[in-house]
Amino acid sequence: MMYLSGFHTMISKKIEDIVIIGSGLTGLALSNLLKKTNVKISLIDIKPKNYLDIISNDRYIVLSNTSKVILESIGLWNELSKFVTKIKNIHISKKNIFGSTIVKAYDENLDSLGYQISIKVLMETLYQNIESENNISFIQEANVFGIKNGKIIEINYMIQSKEKKIFSRSVIFSTGSKDDIENKIFLDKIQKDYNQNAIVCELVTNKSDSDTAYERFTDDGILGIIPRKANIWTLIYSTTNDETISIKKFNSSEYINYFQELIGGKCGLISEINNIKIYPLKMKYYKKFIKNNVCLLGDAAHTLHPIAAQSFNLSLRDCAFLADLIIKAEFTRKLDFFEIFIKYYDERTKEVNRLVRFTDFLASYIHGGGILKNNFIGILFMFMDINKSFRINLVRFLLGVNFSQSLISTLKD
Repeated sequence: MMYLSGFHTMISKKIEDIVIIGSGLTGLALSNLLKKTNVKISLIDIKPKNYLDIISNDRYIVLSNTSKVILESIGLWNELSKFVTKIKNIHISKKNIFGSTIVKAYDENLDSLGYQISIKVLMETLYQNIESENNISFIQEANVFGIKNGKIIEINYMIQSKEKKIFSRSVIFSTGSKDDIENKIFLDKIQKDYNQNAIVCELVTNKSDSDTAYERFTDDGILGIIPRKANIWTLIYSTTNDETISIKKFNSSEYINYFQELIGGKCGLISEINNIKIYPLKMKYYKKFIKNNVCLLGDAAHTLHPIAAQSFNLSLRDCAFLADLIIKAEFTRKLDFFEIFIKYYDERTKEVNRLVRFTDFLASYIHGGGILKNNFIGILFMFMDINKSFRINLVRFLLGVNFSQSLISTLKD
């Protein structure tokens, strides 16, 4: 099945309300949140028209409970719920030290702390929900090479070796792949190389249908193991460059022995490790992610360390806040993107900055071993274990509830 067969190029002189550069998860999510409006949207993406047919099915993502509420608001959760695995508990421990804690969904009166789902399924569902909308169009296999600022922005792109242009009242970057263009507009960028890598793979074990995820600190990194369906788990290990070099040399049995020793018996006995991928870990964010009628959204504005599994969940909350402001502006017949983006920045900068600092702290100071770190982590675990209020506040922080309660209430209504 070719999901994107209806993609077409817009007539160049037509003025859009929004041009979104990047039709990945963030671009598709924002478009879904605006599908019932009269806001005219074009998504421009370099990927081929059939990219959803060829996208790998071995990448997974964890959706927070707040993300569930957002997806419910656009009528997608009933379909997506068929493919998710619920995470009701998160067991947190440090290898070879005393102390551990369990964060439980019922502490916050939630059905689940999170939901693991295939990225392919999520993208297909988001696309299928907007493919026939009259106010949303797609330009595929197009490489944006420049934009000319103004009240009406001119976006220049190359498609099939031909230069073309489209005009819009606003531009939203929803991909991190256009740094050369973004850097000409947004100057205040913070970057940090953690000198770490994420080793991501699929575990097959003899333990089935678990609803508990595990986060384990080791002397060389932080290990996350998240249940999928049946006896399959997602493993994410953020570790040092030196340890990564050693791991890369392993054969299949050495991989199994290595991770079995780190995990212990929590997930059962490992029989297979599949789809091993390694990614360098860096942090990038822009202190000011708006400028006039241009906006950075999601990963284009902030790329975080995966230690707290916040990247897409934060991006989805970004989309929900921005869509809410656009819908309100359209209702009052004042679709002024200069004003909309200022309000968006004012509403989102607090949560973005706090999560940037939080994930950076965990990645920089909790990551790895050492006597002081081990003692601190052990004390923290014991404190969390005996202090329910602290656990609940931590859950609310990670789920974005502390920042999004008013929006959540609006979406539920």
